[in-house]
Amino acid sequence: MRSRLLVVLALLPLAAGAPGSPPEAAAAWAVPGTGPATGAATVMPAGSPVAPTVSAEGVYPAARTFTVTWSTARPFGGRPATGYVLTRTATLSSAAMDTGTCRGAVTDGVPGVYVPAAPGAATQTCTDSTTLNLGAVRYTVTPVHGRWVGAASAASAAVF
Repeated sequence: MRSRLLVVLALLPLAAGAPGSPPEAAAAWAVPGTGPATGAATVMPAGSPVAPTVSAEGVYPAARTFTVTWSTARPFGGRPATGYVLTRTATLSSAAMDTGTCRGAVTDGVPGVYVPAAPGAATQTCTDSTTLNLGAVRYTVTPVHGRWVGAASAASAAVF
């Protein structure tokens, strides 16, 4: 009996799984109704249906800096998004963003997040600089709140 107990105690840590910190999770609840059991999970709202505006400076077809401006997303009770993922589509190249602030970085496990200096400002702006001939360029903006990623905005007008 004692040997069985020792075996169980020895195998218990193996059954618990590999050591280390457990994965993180993010969630929120909204309780719009009445009563003790009312509630529903909150989802990340879509981004702005309004497309961002884009301007370009530099020598066409290469050495261009695109400035992208959009309205601040406020997904939860007026609180601003914590960041944005900008996506560039171009007619002549599918190259990733080279330099500039629009490229972003990995934030809370979400790749390519641009984190604004003033998240509560009415509008946000970032730049995308390139030496590639991209042709016509369009941008979309996707709001991020922590690890939650919303839906992309409408595409901007094409800029050369």
